[in-house]
Amino acid sequence: MRFLFLPLLSLLFNTTSFAQGTIDNYSFFKLYVVNDKDEILLVKWNNEWEVMGERYNQGLTIPKFVDTLAQSMGIKISQVKLAALFTQRPASRPNLTIMHYFTARYKEGTIKPPADCSDIKWFKYEDAMKVIPYEIMKNVIGQIKKHPGKVVSAAFETTTDQKNITTVKVLEEFHTLN
Repeated sequence: MRFLFLPLLSLLFNTTSFAQGTIDNYSFFKLYVVNDKDEILLVKWNNEWEVMGERYNQGLTIPKFVDTLAQSMGIKISQVKLAALFTQRPASRPNLTIMHYFTARYKEGTIKPPADCSDIKWFKYEDAMKVIPYEIMKNVIGQIKKHPGKVVSAAFETTTDQKNITTVKVLEEFHTLN
């Protein structure tokens, strides 16, 4: 019995330790592209306008991944810079999403909607703020515009109710990292 108990205890301890150390946090990249008219490029995904983005889960370097986001919209970009870095956590799970917003200047190309989007369009800043339905995204874009050349950061928790209405709780106010 003693010989059976020790391996079982060891297995239980190792499984628990491993499970506690593996939270499926992931990174999500957004590409905030501006043209010479200071317009913002938005894509229509799931019938809502937003800044182009994708989960960073490919074996690419960060610059190459950001380039693939631009290429998916039919464009080339320049002056790519990290502009925002924050965490977002749905209250219903312990997993964090680490959001990276990169800014870039439109260089050339003919815009086209990415494969999973229905439309793509340039918007003046004020108009973009009217059509983007996501509170956090609008706040991030506003902070990027307010602090050019800086990296802004914050932390949020989101709760979605049964009517699919999302409430945002600020865990850490916006601040600059540099």
